[in-house]
Amino acid sequence: MDEKQHLPAELRNALDQWAEDALTGIGIFKDRYPGFEELREKAIEQLRSVYSDTTIDMFLRTKDNRSMDSPDGFARITGPCGDTMEIYLKVDSGVIIDASFQTDGCSPSQASGGMVAKMTKGKSIAEIKELTAQDILDALGGLPEESEHCALLAADTLKEALADIVRRENPGGTREALSS
Repeated sequence: MDEKQHLPAELRNALDQWAEDALTGIGIFKDRYPGFEELREKAIEQLRSVYSDTTIDMFLRTKDNRSMDSPDGFARITGPCGDTMEIYLKVDSGVIIDASFQTDGCSPSQASGGMVAKMTKGKSIAEIKELTAQDILDALGGLPEESEHCALLAADTLKEALADIVRRENPGGTREALSS
């Protein structure tokens, strides 16, 4: 049985669109190449052999890849791989009411940023201040070893955004306020 049939319709549609865009981007057009459908399926199969469906869903369909006006916490970090991630947090009474990210990085960076946004919304600062790269990797269903640093970039950027909240609330204070 076709594994794609077990996917939610929205993810299946997003995968089909991703594969069609990828093939079109290299000059293989649906209406001009008789084997297009087979190539599209092979591209999807290859992507799914590398990334979990959760990771794929996060980088194809996240709604949190956006900037935010007047965030309560913001951070921008460029990782050793050259990817830059920004995290925006909106807080009310110590609870993250909105979170978003932007990155110029690869799909695993997008998935990691999206997962951070998803994992933090509705949670208290106390609940998320210890979020680690491993927590992000676990939530994504893992990443290839060469991409695991993307989860670390997202976790580090989140920690800096949380520190920014503390600095804004207590301009003369220190980062240790996050420890309490």
